[in-house]
Amino acid sequence: MRSPFYTLTGGLVAPIFNNGRLGAERDKATARQEELLQTYRADIINGFADVEKALNGIHGLDAQRQWQSEELAQAQTAFNIAQDRYEAGAEDLLTVLETQRTLYAAQDLNVQLRLSRLQASIALYKALGGGWPVL
Repeated sequence: MRSPFYTLTGGLVAPIFNNGRLGAERDKATARQEELLQTYRADIINGFADVEKALNGIHGLDAQRQWQSEELAQAQTAFNIAQDRYEAGAEDLLTVLETQRTLYAAQDLNVQLRLSRLQASIALYKALGGGWPVL
């Protein structure tokens, strides 16, 4: 049978010898907490940066698309005029084909801008925390 003296003494002395290990564990936990806090702060800043980037992209694309819509309307008008003049015999076929090429290029750019705008909207949605389930 064990003596109560040894039991009591062992219970008092054990924390003294473990104190270095416990302090190291505490320091390790504190360092880990600080590391996680810094990671969290960096993620917050990156999130705001992603939202700002997406919003700036949308704003720029909207302005570009507005100007491009005017260009598209002018290209359509030029093509219509060239076609009417060709049918009246006042214009050659090459002019009609050139205005048609310009019109097609403007239409292509319009579609590309619409696609870029949709992609920017998706980027904004994702930056704001949106998502969808992956199957």
